[in-house]
Amino acid sequence: MQTSPSFLTWLAALALAAAPAAEAQVTANKLRTGTKSPDLAAFAVIPGGEFTMGDTLDGTKTATPHPVTVSAFSMQKKEVTKAQWDEVRAWSQQHGYPDLALGEGRAADHPVQSLTWFDAVRWCNAKSEKEGLIPCYYTDAAQTAVLRTGNPKLDNTMVKWSANGYRLPTEAEWEKAARGGLSGKRFPWGDTITHNEANYESNVADKYDESPTRGHHPTYAIDDFPFTSPVGSFAANGYGLFDMAGNVWEWCWDWYGTYPTEPSTDPRGAATGTRRVNRGGSWGDYARTCRAAYRYNDFPSSDFDSMGFRLACTAVPVNPNPVPGK
Repeated sequence: MQTSPSFLTWLAALALAAAPAAEAQVTANKLRTGTKSPDLAAFAVIPGGEFTMGDTLDGTKTATPHPVTVSAFSMQKKEVTKAQWDEVRAWSQQHGYPDLALGEGRAADHPVQSLTWFDAVRWCNAKSEKEGLIPCYYTDAAQTAVLRTGNPKLDNTMVKWSANGYRLPTEAEWEKAARGGLSGKRFPWGDTITHNEANYESNVADKYDESPTRGHHPTYAIDDFPFTSPVGSFAANGYGLFDMAGNVWEWCWDWYGTYPTEPSTDPRGAATGTRRVNRGGSWGDYARTCRAAYRYNDFPSSDFDSMGFRLACTAVPVNPNPVPGK
């Protein structure tokens, strides 16, 4: 039996009246985006709220501090691995995604590398469709043609932000998540860094780099060329996220642009541009690039071996940590 739109409207209103505000929004999203739910077992819920994005520490000039409010969302606890990439790519080849890159990776449990921004967003759509979810990325502003192939110049109108599928985090979401609830700190854990916290290249130029071992991480530089570490090799931040500093750069959704000075809510970057944002530093970059506020950018067609990504999802569990009896 087909359900009438009026009945769905009534059902949504009933749910909104009965649930707290955060839960009500999730209920409404489910009615809009379908009955299937994403598998968020490997994700952390990033709470909504205001934080100060950017800083002026160490002479930074491209990350002017400004207040940003971010709605609650989910972010994958670990970077996308080569095993994850391969599984979805194998499915995608038979389901309308002919040109996803092979990707590279030191091992199955290491982050996938050498991916363009276009590869990342198309893979997000493939994973969404594989799991029966609504994709986030489209090739038209009407959001009728799912992005499955090619490298079109996407803008904010071509993203179904309310969809229950997977996507790249916005730059604001990424920084909020990376900080792990801390405010005014250089890194997800505090103000100094060593090889005990991240896989990066230590040097004497950054005064806050206190690693007793210099150069590439000694554990992951045993061959002729340094390499990534298995995802989750270092301690998680306050939100339960691993490798938000070092290992591989992580692609974000946004076009790179100048920060606004006024407060904003759920910003999605510049309206247009030529380069996309990536964040977090990598195994081959200095401590300064691992800072939570550090901004980098590259052409979306770039596929360096320091490039990777992790997933975000607009959906959040109604009650991720239920308390018995409540």
